[in-house]
Amino acid sequence: MSDGLSRRSFIKLAATASAAAAIPGCEPAARKLIPYVVPDENLIPGVPTFYATTCAECSAGCGVVARVMEGRVIKLEGNPADPISQGAICARGQSALQGLYNPDRLAKPHTRGSDGRLTPIEWDDAAKLLNDKLAAAAKAGKDRVALVGAPQGPTLDKVTQAWAQAYNSSRVIFWEAFSDEPARAAAEACFGRRDLPIYRLDQAETIISFGADFVETWDSPVEYARQFAQFRAPKTRAGSLSIGHAAYVGPRLNATAAKCDEWVAANPGSEGAVAMAVLNVVVTQGWVAQAAGVDVAALKTLVAAYDPEKISAQTGVPAATITKIAGWFGQATDGAVALAGGPDPQAHLAAFILNAVTGNLGKTMVFLDNAPAQATSRPADVRAVIDAMRDGQVDVLVIAGGNPAYSMPPGDAFKNAANRVGFVVWAGEVPDESAELASLWLPTHHALESWRDSNPRAGVYGLGQPVMQPVFPSRPLHDILIESAHLGAGTAGQAIAYENAADAVSTGWQELQGKIGASATPKQFWDDARRHGGVFQAAKENTVKLAPAVFAQKSPAPGAAAPLTLWAFPHIFLYDGRGANKPWLQEIPDPITQIVWDSWAEVHPETAKQLGLVKDYEGTRLFAGINMIEIATPGGPIELTVTISPLVKPGVIAVPYGQGHTSYGRYARGIGVNPFAFMPEGTRSIAVDARKLDKTHKLVTPLGKSDMMGRTIIEAMSLDDLAKGVEPDFGEEKMDQPYEMYPPFVYAGHKWGMTIDVNSCTGCSACIAACYAENNVQVVGKANVDLGRIMSWIRVERYIRDPEEIKEGPPVYIAPVLCQQCDHAPCEPVCPVFASSHTSEGLNAQIYNRCIGTRFCENNCPYKVRRFNWYAPEFIEPLNFQLNPDVTVRGAGVMEKCTFCIQRITTAEIDARTEDRKLVDGEIIPACAQACPARAISFGDINDPNSAMMKRRDDNQGRTYTMLPEFNALPAVTYLRDVYQEKGKA
Repeated sequence: MSDGLSRRSFIKLAATASAAAAIPGCEPAARKLIPYVVPDENLIPGVPTFYATTCAECSAGCGVVARVMEGRVIKLEGNPADPISQGAICARGQSALQGLYNPDRLAKPHTRGSDGRLTPIEWDDAAKLLNDKLAAAAKAGKDRVALVGAPQGPTLDKVTQAWAQAYNSSRVIFWEAFSDEPARAAAEACFGRRDLPIYRLDQAETIISFGADFVETWDSPVEYARQFAQFRAPKTRAGSLSIGHAAYVGPRLNATAAKCDEWVAANPGSEGAVAMAVLNVVVTQGWVAQAAGVDVAALKTLVAAYDPEKISAQTGVPAATITKIAGWFGQATDGAVALAGGPDPQAHLAAFILNAVTGNLGKTMVFLDNAPAQATSRPADVRAVIDAMRDGQVDVLVIAGGNPAYSMPPGDAFKNAANRVGFVVWAGEVPDESAELASLWLPTHHALESWRDSNPRAGVYGLGQPVMQPVFPSRPLHDILIESAHLGAGTAGQAIAYENAADAVSTGWQELQGKIGASATPKQFWDDARRHGGVFQAAKENTVKLAPAVFAQKSPAPGAAAPLTLWAFPHIFLYDGRGANKPWLQEIPDPITQIVWDSWAEVHPETAKQLGLVKDYEGTRLFAGINMIEIATPGGPIELTVTISPLVKPGVIAVPYGQGHTSYGRYARGIGVNPFAFMPEGTRSIAVDARKLDKTHKLVTPLGKSDMMGRTIIEAMSLDDLAKGVEPDFGEEKMDQPYEMYPPFVYAGHKWGMTIDVNSCTGCSACIAACYAENNVQVVGKANVDLGRIMSWIRVERYIRDPEEIKEGPPVYIAPVLCQQCDHAPCEPVCPVFASSHTSEGLNAQIYNRCIGTRFCENNCPYKVRRFNWYAPEFIEPLNFQLNPDVTVRGAGVMEKCTFCIQRITTAEIDARTEDRKLVDGEIIPACAQACPARAISFGDINDPNSAMMKRRDDNQGRTYTMLPEFNALPAVTYLRDVYQEKGKA
């Protein structure tokens, strides 16, 4: 920036105050050096403060800790005190900062004129307009006001309902695009209660998932990724080494399926029928637990129509596969768990019954006392409000979250219904498709600027607090509602006793203290909750039984599969579209397709040939394509670029949700297509026709190849080989230990290194998002990714094995790859200016102000983990407020790379010296390791044999390897091999 603080100016100013004052040309820099005239007594410049709060990016409600520097939150981490996150955080949680600092956030209220043009207005004028419209609607009759929005937590949702009641209305809808209603309906049918259980994957021997992507977007992915890593860890069971058996049933191999023993490629929408067929085998083989106390005769009647041979033809799943996974489940001696995702109630019903009849209810699937009430509205209530809007029975509609105009199915016809409402108000952050329907726009606070609370499960009471001052002159949503009720709703509005949202939350927690914290004073309870991010207590387990009436239910058998089916799935990062305005999430590659900044149509090679796509993709086995097809649906045609992959079932066109925005800011608008616009209510699949188009559109990926080309970059080994201590044979020539010309360097102090467990890594990419946030890594956009100019310091590498060659081992290999911090670093001797140099603690350092951009180091790196700045970084205001002041922002022409978060290492070392003590193992945690939900990454001192990182290596000697050892680079990163069950023995 032209008026920024240059290095030369900084040196001049830092020399002495008198010298700086005497040198001409320092004025532009001096304008940036503004001291605190009245310093905050709680703030030390350069020293971060931490605030515990909660993540609002999904319904899991993970606890997070915000790191704040000089009044700016610069990083989010998982809260170790929270039993759900336990100190980890996903990529979507990390990217909440990009929602906070999004440059497209609405800064002032706007009103829309009769010509459709928007005009900014003052808050007082906006409040008067809102209150007048609401008062007139309330005067016109009952239920003339409606609110459609996303759940905001138990206290604030009560405020919303009280606000509506003040305006003589009960029409409040809390809505999510991916509802848990099918699971709740199944729980009610099976157990007579609508609350949902928790699962203990780590205590199971077998997991079968019927469409639940539990390490990606389903339910609580941070928690389940951690549990699944423990489930798959090699351990001794019944006297022998074993790992848990896992199967995923669904039409596409996603990141969850990639970590399972078996991907059961089922026709879209048939997961429930497969689950019933598995239940049929369990029953007919007599694997029903006696302690389950179920009527076996009635159970046999329920599953009689789901013989595996019959169901095989309808679902596309071989009967032998159904029998095999049913055997895993029914014969599990240490517990098993069935999970179900998606909109099919039959899948949820069958999964609950499977868990109950095999004796796993109360073990791996547990219901808790005092479970929170359902946060979302029932589908019938949603339809009733939309029907009322369409019929002219609503005069004022407030849209507050959820973006229903984008993600409600077309059967609800939300847009048409909203157009029949006299006055529509949109309250939110970045104007989206729903905002385009509104006559009044009100900017609201981000979750990190607001008071709120959450109750994701029994015993977990999260408290969200503002971690910084508002970035824009917005207002908390519930401050707007409370003020509106007080000023516009007359006597009824005065019944709301709260002054604002903060007062409502404080009052709610005073009431909570009387229920769960009677041993503490109200002040102690409140202070502890703010300090820890909530109150976390052990919940009492509830004893429930399977209702006999559930056996009388008749489930329709699946119909014949269509020749071609469009199947839509939640994007791991963009989810239902809410993440599309965050550039980190757009630029982090999908872990399976590795595609960025786009939608795609994923098809099997057989299907591609039927569509006339004859391009030879055999060399890579997966390709971010160019050819486009037109998909004919009842809702209209869709045009998408095809990526050809063996990881999707033949006859299926798999398309991610999340893109296709016509609004929602510069990072989301005009990218891809929106499958919500074409899918009927209650399903994610539909029969379609497709044809090849003459035009092309290029999909982009930073991945070079999808196969390892004969190299062992990511290694796997069978469980039998691990038990016998046999090194796996990859068919490579064994290399002798090379002769060393010089004695090895002795690291007198610390020597930093990492151990990364490939068996635990799920490909969730939280490490990538954490590195972006911690190290000021810039986003370059689709065009530059296509040119090979992506800047991420760590990547999740993904390789696909040839289906014809797969006899053993996983079909997909996934592992994080970062700078290996080599002892014989190939990048160091080729740098003409010694910008790439080795430190006394074993790090391959990059000295930015030396670098002249020759790129010799990048060319010489066998791991391709160095990034070159082709352009000056652009952090559009206020995205620049998120930058970490402990890390240099690199400029054009500079090479950059991972250094194990050297700023964290240096800070800890300085603190230890200041306090005259030794560093404690675990005191330094790089951003990637801290974020990892699966705890796949360990960091520590190689010179300390007692460090947790070295113990992890020692405890897994049979699995250790380094990448590309033939280069003799001697990396400081050691990997632990993926472990798989041999097919005949699994």
